[in-house]
Amino acid sequence: MKIALMGNPNVGKSTVFNALTGSNQQVGNWAGKTVERKSGVIQRANEQIELIDLPGTYSLTAYSQEEIVTREYILREKPDVVMALVDASNIERNLYLVLQILELAPRVVIGLNMMDLAKSAGIKILSNKLAQVLNVPVVEIVAAKGQGVEEFLSEAIRVGNLKKDPLRDEVPYPEELERRIQAMEHLLADTIWATKYPLRWLAIKRLERDSEIGQTWRSIPQTSKRSKNNDSCCESGDSIKYVLQDTDTLPGEDLLQAYEVEGWSKDKFEMTVADAKYQYISKILPEFRLHEGPIKRTWTDRLDEWILSPMWGYPIMLIILSLVFWCSFVASAPLGGAVSDGMAWAADMIVNLMQKVQVSDAIQSLVRDGIFAGVGAVLAFVPQIAIFFAFFSLMQDSGYLARAAFLGDRFMQLMGLHGKSFFSLVSGFGCNVPGIMATRTLEDPKDRLITMLINPLIPCVPRLGVMSAVVAAFFPGSLGAVIMISLLSLSMILVMFSAILLRRVVKQRERSAFVMELPLYHVPTLRNILLPTWQKTYSFLRRAWTFILVASIVVWVLSSYPQGVPMDETWAGKMGGWLAFIGQPLGFDWRIMVAIVFGFTAKETTLSTLGILYGVAADASQSIAQAMTGAMTPLGAYTFLVVYMLYIPCLASVVTTYKESHSIGWTSFGVAYNLLLSFVVGWLILHIGLFLGIQ
Repeated sequence: MKIALMGNPNVGKSTVFNALTGSNQQVGNWAGKTVERKSGVIQRANEQIELIDLPGTYSLTAYSQEEIVTREYILREKPDVVMALVDASNIERNLYLVLQILELAPRVVIGLNMMDLAKSAGIKILSNKLAQVLNVPVVEIVAAKGQGVEEFLSEAIRVGNLKKDPLRDEVPYPEELERRIQAMEHLLADTIWATKYPLRWLAIKRLERDSEIGQTWRSIPQTSKRSKNNDSCCESGDSIKYVLQDTDTLPGEDLLQAYEVEGWSKDKFEMTVADAKYQYISKILPEFRLHEGPIKRTWTDRLDEWILSPMWGYPIMLIILSLVFWCSFVASAPLGGAVSDGMAWAADMIVNLMQKVQVSDAIQSLVRDGIFAGVGAVLAFVPQIAIFFAFFSLMQDSGYLARAAFLGDRFMQLMGLHGKSFFSLVSGFGCNVPGIMATRTLEDPKDRLITMLINPLIPCVPRLGVMSAVVAAFFPGSLGAVIMISLLSLSMILVMFSAILLRRVVKQRERSAFVMELPLYHVPTLRNILLPTWQKTYSFLRRAWTFILVASIVVWVLSSYPQGVPMDETWAGKMGGWLAFIGQPLGFDWRIMVAIVFGFTAKETTLSTLGILYGVAADASQSIAQAMTGAMTPLGAYTFLVVYMLYIPCLASVVTTYKESHSIGWTSFGVAYNLLLSFVVGWLILHIGLFLGIQ
């Protein structure tokens, strides 16, 4: 059985989906789209169920990728049941999507979520009355507490096993519109499309001149032999395909042109249909929604008086983000140290065992100085990454992240960006890959592209970890905090500069307004925090044992052969010699240049490469940074930090940028821009420092 989970954004779909599927999830992208796809397998009794979590959307029109993906799935895949999740505290707006779902899917079950929040706001929903009015099963749910979720699934399974589709009343439209719908139904009744999609829905979409539907129709293999004035059929063996004589013409075009003369434009049809649905909702609403006394002010209202305040909102946001970064980078340090110590202990144990069985010195060096020195230095960042993503999931699930985007909109506007770009930039501090993927929330493709290109200028957790180790070695004490703040401030300035510059480079149409829903505050579930944290951390760990392991072995080989020669005469040394002319204007020796090159595979490998090239064992990242103190001055170290913070994004970020932008040209531009910007800014800092007499 195939079940689709649908609903508006922020109605608790993720909570329901995670509760039902647990760890049996697959996360990816919809084919040809940048919208995330989630699916999971559920086993109940003798029934195996595939649950598809469709993107949250407010309607099933064709104005965003989320709407197109959701609608196309219902049309093409025809799930056995649709589980429509509704926010009981905001039921009027949610029912608009439900009515659209009922036009497409014959088998639907409604889940009334957040019943506790509705009750606390003085709203009473009579679920049995709602079920009678729409002739749809309704289940009351409090997903955050796990109440009613299994009943919701059980009812969906029952409906999916019905022998016949239930009958429902159609939404009544104004008489004038109804005549036009019926006229279009008559024209489409004998076409192949009427056998595949609901006829009434097709007629309405044709009247609205829905462009996506036209493309959908053209792609459907046809089986009808019927011929009309504007269409014909041809047979090739047993396969009959529908052929349009005029590819720009669809059935009913003459009728639509006549309606245009009467003043019924595309927009008028669409607005009239939407208005009719809302009038119908307003008519039936009193039958099942009651107000128990005056509407009460909720905790959300009280908190938003402070959190969205022009005076207090920004200090609160600064405190929250500072706490997140402190916990991620400072409080996690002992955990990172424990991981480093554990890796060093494991390296010693394995090498001692290898010595007892008389394994060659080369293999011992590979294990100790290659694998453990490289991967061990990177695994020390796992606690930082896990803690950051846990806080990010906490802010997202609680409803605060949407408020942060609202507050950040003012700063985004200064850069010519959309307020939702704030999501991407904040995500970039954890990892640039999810930061780039977070641009999916932006409707305008130009806004998405600009935000993608500037995201790698945000230092991610691995980069911040390397930077903090170098800062601690060259700038001890409180000076280190000042240096880190100056680096992050420089990053923000260059993000703003780059965004303004790219606004001129990327030709952009009229900008879309910043419109987003602020969900109700609620206590996040432990599952909704731990599951995404584990998925993202596991993704990093998997990369550590692929990219970083291979890179560490390659670096060890390059730095160890030919054997018996000085380090600068090894293959890595010769590579560094070739790159020396690039690093010389910046004061970088060949080791730094080799580490920068290998940092392209993954930023974490920079630290492991430096550990191998400087001959530091896998005991602590701090030792690697201290080994660099003999190779450069504090000014040179600051220059390195600036270049490292800004230069070419990691391979995973480049691949993600290409997948999200579908453009090799813009991806290449982003790589070249970051590389050029980092070296230019680094050169300026070095020479300004030398001019001022700083060493």
